[in-house]
Amino acid sequence: MEYMGTKEAAEKWGYTQATISKWCRQGKIYLVVKPEKRGGQWQIPVNAECPKQGKGKKPL
Repeated sequence: MEYMGTKEAAEKWGYTQATISKWCRQGKIYLVVKPEKRGGQWQIPVNAECPKQGKGKKPL
């Protein structure tokens, strides 16, 4: 499986890197590899879908 970091996911989905990291911590992105297992950085599958947001939330 191929992975991307939070920076790449942020660029791909149009959100900030901080938001992507928060979603990883909250378990909103599926199949994420935790930082301690991948050199201190979140690893997100390249085919992962962007979590849906509630009312009034828009990407950057």
